[in-house]
Amino acid sequence: MDQEIDQPIDVIAVFQEGRMIPVRFRWNGRVIKIVRVTGRWKTSEGRFKIRHFAVIDKNSQFCQLSYRERTGEWFLDKIWME
Repeated sequence: MDQEIDQPIDVIAVFQEGRMIPVRFRWNGRVIKIVRVTGRWKTSEGRFKIRHFAVIDKNSQFCQLSYRERTGEWFLDKIWME
């Protein structure tokens, strides 16, 4: 079951071969290490893009992050809970 979060987060990302790759993020005072990006896609917000990332953290939890080009902010959109 997924849980909507929709909260701003701090993210460390690297750029590899022209691709943005999130590697860890801070949410609720915790630093969460990303071990794998399982999907990526883009949507539009007017003329700006929103870059979405499906990721798995070190505890095997699935999360969805987004980077909003218009504001330069990252968000934790959803987490999946068992």
